[in-house]
Amino acid sequence: MKAVVVPEAGRLEVIDVTLRAPEAGEVHVRLDAAAMCITDTLSVGGDGLTPFPLIPGHSATGTVVAVGPDTTRVAAGDRVIVVGSAQCTHCYYCEHDAPGACEQIFDGMSRVIGTDAEGRAVHADGGVATMAEEMIYRESNVVVVSSAADPKHLAMLGCGIVSGLGAVFDIAQVKAGDSVAVLGCGHLGLWMVQAAVLAGAGQIIAVEPIESRRLLAGELGATDLVDPEESDPVAQVKALTDGRGVDVALEAAGRTTAMEQAFAMTRGGGTVVPTGMESPSATVTLHGYEFAIGSKRILSSQTGGGDIISMIPRFAEMLDTGALNPTAIVTDVYEMADIETAFDDMRNRKGITGIVRLNTQAHSEEAQ
Repeated sequence: MKAVVVPEAGRLEVIDVTLRAPEAGEVHVRLDAAAMCITDTLSVGGDGLTPFPLIPGHSATGTVVAVGPDTTRVAAGDRVIVVGSAQCTHCYYCEHDAPGACEQIFDGMSRVIGTDAEGRAVHADGGVATMAEEMIYRESNVVVVSSAADPKHLAMLGCGIVSGLGAVFDIAQVKAGDSVAVLGCGHLGLWMVQAAVLAGAGQIIAVEPIESRRLLAGELGATDLVDPEESDPVAQVKALTDGRGVDVALEAAGRTTAMEQAFAMTRGGGTVVPTGMESPSATVTLHGYEFAIGSKRILSSQTGGGDIISMIPRFAEMLDTGALNPTAIVTDVYEMADIETAFDDMRNRKGITGIVRLNTQAHSEEAQ
């Protein structure tokens, strides 16, 4: 099968990869579409945790072709969402209501899923990998859905939608009338804006330096738009909230400065939810006085809390009912052969979310 492979830092190529057979607890999935995410550039650039050569990507949709022994959650023929997280249900963390810390999230960073034409082992980036026509996954990374939504919209359920909506509904638990700030209005933040609207937030402040993204946030329900490059965003947000700061600050910019600003613009007793990642080694500096006695809650959010088994079907239904607007988020659709352009566009913040079509025949049949 064809796959996008990163043989070394900074280089992308589309080559043939021979997949191994699914082992115990694994499934073989034929993929239709994959959603791009800025964090994929870390692995492509050599800042990830997976050895080269690797197949990038962590959010997609497809159909199960076959299953290995001891699988319990999926069967051949199931439509599934591939998620950039894992929920095994039986490790210490899953059994203690912390699926976002599931042991399989980091334990599979060196998963070998096949070989290239020269016989070299090919790895699944982050243990997942979605930029391929087919893939072998642990069943902990896939969730069955029954949905009539377009595959290019379903593909976003594995990252942007589940992470954005989960951060609002399940982690921050935004309530009607709350004031909310969303820092970064791209692939992730715009889902947070939509979720905050659905949660009944009274004030939704979009903090975003790119004008087109700020305006789109306004179209999707943000009540106030803040340009962080115009003046101090913390001061701007506090001025919009009678000097207190917001009840909930959601960081979706993937920058340590945004995380620090999110903490600073949250009122005493408020909630801060960081969700982005600048790099695996980045550090965040917080004001010691406010950190110690500010009564603020800092709740990190791995994939919206990580309960993907319950969240994915719930959010898929919201797509089906029209409660969510995916059309505004998908701004580019690429073929696998255009992967270099797709990554360049993402690095340059062109558009919001790019979708890579992985099985053209399937898409042609859907269009007929």
